[in-house]
Amino acid sequence: MTVRRLRHEGTADALRGIGGSELRGALQLPRLIGRSPGLAGMARGHGRPVLVLPGRGVDDLSTAPMRAYLRLLGHAPTGWALGVNDGDLSRLVPLVADWVEEVASSAGSPVPLVGQSMGGSIARAVARRRPAAVSRVITLGSPIMGATGGGPTACPVTVIYSKADRIVPPRWALAGVSDDDIVEVQSTHFSMGIDPDVWAVIARRLAADEADADR
Repeated sequence: MTVRRLRHEGTADALRGIGGSELRGALQLPRLIGRSPGLAGMARGHGRPVLVLPGRGVDDLSTAPMRAYLRLLGHAPTGWALGVNDGDLSRLVPLVADWVEEVASSAGSPVPLVGQSMGGSIARAVARRRPAAVSRVITLGSPIMGATGGGPTACPVTVIYSKADRIVPPRWALAGVSDDDIVEVQSTHFSMGIDPDVWAVIARRLAADEADADR
């Protein structure tokens, strides 16, 4: 057996392992249904904007369930309306930064950003570019990477990660974030957007921020 063949089989085994792990994400649906009464009873929002950023390779459809839940709680969530996140950070970060500043200006106050996977990485970068426009960043399985990772933000950051995440392992999601609000969940990477534990964390952080803003 050649070295090339060994490498190919090793890669195939790794991909099968990732696929098997991520298939467990289907279990989130019955969990979500079972937790619905408690989730629906969480603290209400006051109609303020919440900007939700999708992960790489997907668009706003991927965050639709989470946004529907936040809308149910009385927030005013919106997707980014930029189509598929193609991972081009040099193009996307300035576009999102301008969008965030426009929404914050219209609202008359800074706005929270919720980003899944690379969407969270972009949210961090935007918070550093537009500190007066962002009240909080919440990342879901987001890698801390060169163009988006380094440096502190002026706003609070909640980092949601999972040891079951085979796409963005904890060492990538937690690199240099010791001062942030770190929350561990049991979700797979792709199912974080429909994990009831993740939804509960987001709802609590947004409610706490609104309570502080209303004082």
